[in-house]
Amino acid sequence: MKRFFALSIIPLLLFGSLVRAETVNRIAAVVNNDIITLHQVDSELEKRQFGEGGLAQLSPQALDEVRQRALASLIEETLVQQRVKELGIAVTEDEVEAAIGDVLLQNQLTRDELIEALKLQGMDFEIYRDNLRKQILRYKLLGREVKSKVDVSSQEILDYFRTHIEDYRQKPTMHIGRISFPLPEKPSTAQIDEVRGLAAEALAKLQAGEEFFSVLLEYSSVQRAEGGDMGTFGVGELTPAFDRALEGLDEGAVSGLVETPEGFHIFKLIGRQEGSVRQFDAVKDEISKTLTEQKTDAAFKSWAEGLRKSAYIDIRLK
Repeated sequence: MKRFFALSIIPLLLFGSLVRAETVNRIAAVVNNDIITLHQVDSELEKRQFGEGGLAQLSPQALDEVRQRALASLIEETLVQQRVKELGIAVTEDEVEAAIGDVLLQNQLTRDELIEALKLQGMDFEIYRDNLRKQILRYKLLGREVKSKVDVSSQEILDYFRTHIEDYRQKPTMHIGRISFPLPEKPSTAQIDEVRGLAAEALAKLQAGEEFFSVLLEYSSVQRAEGGDMGTFGVGELTPAFDRALEGLDEGAVSGLVETPEGFHIFKLIGRQEGSVRQFDAVKDEISKTLTEQKTDAAFKSWAEGLRKSAYIDIRLK
C-alpha cells in the first residue's frame, strides 16, 4: 500500500467560490438511494485549478462543461462508496495511522509539520484523515473487485521486453582522460594568453604522438596543469562544451582545446562502450509492474462502466 500513498502532503489548492448571486442547493443527480447536490458539484470545482482568474473567467458554456465533468466524478465516487458499503469493506484506525506514517516518512516531516502544512492550505487535519480513509477504502475495493482479477503471464512480460527492448538499453559510456590548465581568479588578458599558450603547446605535443599521461606529468610538475583519468561517464553527463569536444572522437584520440571561464582543457577518449541492454531477469519485475498497472487501469474503466450501467442514475444538472 506504500506506493499507493506516495501522495503529496499538499492537497489541491482551493480556489475562490463561484461568482454567483445565490447558491441554490438543488439536486444535481440521484445515484441509487443517494443524492448529489449542486453545492457538492461547486465544491468539487473549487478544488480544481483553472489558471489565473479561476472559474470566473470561464464562459457559460465552458462552465457547464466543467460542472458536468465534476458531476461525473462525484457520481463515480458515490458508486464506489455504495459498493464499499455493500461489500462491508472497512478501514481501521491503525491503517489510517500507517498511511499517515508513510506520508510523513516520504516527505520527511513530523506530524506537527504536516498539520501546520495542511493549515496553511486551509485544510483541517481531521478532514485530511477522512480523505485518507476514503482512499484506503477505494484501494481495498479496487484490490477486491479489479486488481485481484488482473493477471500478467510470463509470456506477456517477455513479449513486452522484446517489443520495448530499446527502453531497457543503458546509455553509452566514455572513459576519459583530462589535462586542464586553470586560470587564476580574475585573470588579466596577458595571463589568459599565457595559459592558452601552454595549453596549445601541450596539445601540439599530443598531436605529435607523445603519450597523454606523460604530457600531463610534464606540465603538472611545474604546477601549471592538473587532471588525470576522469573515469567513465554516460553520454550527456558532462557539460555541453565537454560533450561537443568528445563527440565523434575515436578511441585513443585527443580533443581540441576547450576553453571555459575556469581554464583550458584537453580530453582523451580512452575508451567507448556502446550502451548494452539490461538483462531480462533484472527488468522482468519492473515490466510486470508496468503491465499490471496498464491492465488494472483498463479493468477499472470496464468495472466502473458496469457499475454505472447497473445503477439508477438520474442526472438533473442541465
